[in-house]
Amino acid sequence: MNEILLIEDDARLRAAMAMTLRDGGYRVTTAGSLPEADARLLAPGPPPDVVLLDVRLGTESGVDLVRRLAGEGRLPVTVVVSGAASIAETVEAVRLGVFDFIEKPVSRERLLQSVSNALEHDLLRRRVKDLERRLDAGRELLGQSEVMATLRQQIDLVAPTEARVLIMGESGTGKELVAERIHRQSRRADRPFVKLNCAAIPAPLVEAELFGHARGAFTDARTARAGLFEEADHGTLFLDEVGDMEAAVQARLLRVLEDGRVRRLGESHERSVDVRVLSATHRDLDREVEQGRFRADLFFRLAHLPIRVPALRDRPSDVPELFGHFVAAASARHRLRPKQLCDTLYPPLLAYHWPGNVRELRNLCERLVVLGSDPLTSDQLPVGLSLPGRVLEGGWLSPKRLAEAPPVPFRRFKAECEREYLEAMLQRLGGNLAAAARALGLQRTYLHAKVVALGITRPERKETDDH
Repeated sequence: MNEILLIEDDARLRAAMAMTLRDGGYRVTTAGSLPEADARLLAPGPPPDVVLLDVRLGTESGVDLVRRLAGEGRLPVTVVVSGAASIAETVEAVRLGVFDFIEKPVSRERLLQSVSNALEHDLLRRRVKDLERRLDAGRELLGQSEVMATLRQQIDLVAPTEARVLIMGESGTGKELVAERIHRQSRRADRPFVKLNCAAIPAPLVEAELFGHARGAFTDARTARAGLFEEADHGTLFLDEVGDMEAAVQARLLRVLEDGRVRRLGESHERSVDVRVLSATHRDLDREVEQGRFRADLFFRLAHLPIRVPALRDRPSDVPELFGHFVAAASARHRLRPKQLCDTLYPPLLAYHWPGNVRELRNLCERLVVLGSDPLTSDQLPVGLSLPGRVLEGGWLSPKRLAEAPPVPFRRFKAECEREYLEAMLQRLGGNLAAAARALGLQRTYLHAKVVALGITRPERKETDDH
């Protein structure tokens, strides 16, 4: 049963309103003064679901209570009931977050309808917050590696500031997630977060997207339109792949960053905007500046605080957590029963180079969830994941080695590849022969014979082999 806190100094009116509310199926707590109301609001347990508040409480003002609770961030859904409030008090109460305003004398129907609307509004608000929380959890920066801990610390430091941040990193590392986290932890979190991928929109349209246009400014401009800077006013604008921006747009962007004013295409007057700009790029902007493809003055305007997002190959210990998360998320998204994950999956995943970074891992999980069998095993992984990254980079299978090395007998080539692969697996698994045999799908005795035949020196074991 919902609880209503009724704050009214007129005892007769308070009793009548309380009776109406109880007849309507609500539990009612009453207070005749602000101290009595404070006692209930500060009492242990959940706060009241709705507060019905008189503005004139003897020599006190109910707006003072609203102002204080709003300032402390604990204002319940509040309906003001008064016949003596001034226009200024009414405006301030609404600005502070009061849901409704009822004039006295109050009819039974109006009172119950206002309370019903307030409760419905509060329910919808809580559902929206819950959905936002779930969405945020699904787009969080996952990983417990040292480099990810450092990244989160950097975000915690830069987010509360108003400085512009340049987020650098390879494609697929999660630069957009970093930008979203910075916005969520900033003072602008309740304001718009507007995104533009500068590489995904044809160059001639980027300028119109950013700054807007007047009617008739160009072909198909049938109506006037605000640009993204105006949409993000008092919020955050995220420019993804800013390194792909055309020179002409770079010049206009620099001007906006300098004076905070935008002019729509086809207009002569300017508009002031208050926007925090976050940008991201996979390019080496220092080199782009040296080669004249990116303006040095714009680079320095954007990169007040540079942050680098690590590649997935630089944090292999995070791969199991990411893999499990993406498999679970894809299963839920496609409404499929979650598949079991076999231990043999992880050695190839840990050894792979991941040129596409987290995006490549997420796409792999999507394919495995939709097309794979249950349980998911290593033999369902793509062929490119069957060899560890260091073998591909520096061993017999590296393109450089194959191109430059003299021909060798195939039997020797095969033995060398096997030796490098088994050495890499044993090194990764701490010399644990039984664990390596399970990961490779081999009998332990067969693997042991291979190790001896190929002359492989096992690394010092981190734990005793299990049998």
